[in-house]
Amino acid sequence: MADIPQNMLSFDEPFGDTNGRKVALKETSESYRQLLEDKINDLKGDASRLGKQALVIGGTLAAVYLLLEILISDDEPEVQPKNDSSNPIVIQAPKESSSWFTKAATSYAVTWALGLAREKLMEFLATQTQKHEVNHTNDTSK
Repeated sequence: MADIPQNMLSFDEPFGDTNGRKVALKETSESYRQLLEDKINDLKGDASRLGKQALVIGGTLAAVYLLLEILISDDEPEVQPKNDSSNPIVIQAPKESSSWFTKAATSYAVTWALGLAREKLMEFLATQTQKHEVNHTNDTSK
């Protein structure tokens, strides 16, 4: 007759230590839950920070656009031609005359706004590169 394993003949604990296993599984699930909560909080913080940076960059660009629209207007005054049947209608556009002050202020404002937008974009890219490098170092340490 074949030998029967000893653990099959004992009926003391047929399912083993279920309470100990249950406690271990609860501890493991709690650690995973905590890890997921930490990751979600990190993602929320990153999304908030990126949203603020995007808002600053977008606001700067919008301000530059509006400033340029105010300073450099392409609106031409409407000219109402007189309708004489004997004379041909000739409409001449008025010559554009912008002062040196307007040109200088516009160029300074554009330069300043583009410099500010460039700085914010560089900060954003630097934080993205740094965050990307940190993520990769954590992934390789597992």
